[in-house]
Amino acid sequence: MSALSTSLDFQTMRQELRSNPKTQLALAAFALVLLYALYTFFAPDTSPGRRIPATRTGSNLDPRQLLGLRRLPDLAALGKAGELPPVAKIHRDLFMFEAPAPPPPKVKPPPPPPPPTPEELERQRLAQDKAAEFAGRPQDLRYLGFFKGSPSGTVGAFMKGEEPVTLTLGTILKERWKLISILDSRAEFQNTKYPDLRLVMEVREASAGTSVNQF
Repeated sequence: MSALSTSLDFQTMRQELRSNPKTQLALAAFALVLLYALYTFFAPDTSPGRRIPATRTGSNLDPRQLLGLRRLPDLAALGKAGELPPVAKIHRDLFMFEAPAPPPPKVKPPPPPPPPTPEELERQRLAQDKAAEFAGRPQDLRYLGFFKGSPSGTVGAFMKGEEPVTLTLGTILKERWKLISILDSRAEFQNTKYPDLRLVMEVREASAGTSVNQF
């Protein structure tokens, strides 16, 4: 009787498995779980390529730390182990190296100024010549006033140091300074080479007169 019931149960289960999709899915899920449990139970701890050698090299690292080190990239295999960074990124360690500091970078000298043009050279020469002419003006005279002479006309009275000097209109001093004006309060000289150079002497009550130069 028991053999008959077992056969009937097996037949019923087989019929249920063929006809019910839910039963089929449950059976497939059970098989997958069973296979995963068997794999995790019998699988080794490390893969063959990452297996840690049994021999110890004197380090105190555990297998997990050694495995982490082995996962790091091999720098020598990259072909860049002998390359140095750019010079701008290399910093000298003052505690390890006592070499002198590198020399400062060379500063490029500014370009020389362009040569002066002929017009500039002529202006410089004219300014130097005028300065030399103005330096030779009769500034050692002191104007006192004038008086009417006969037959010379208006005569200017000057002092050169402690010596009195009289000059008439048109008198030329120091080769190129001509007396062109004699008035009550001033006398005026003009350079014959450069007419724009003038020397005006004004009368002062003080013993030392003052000359007004026009340049």
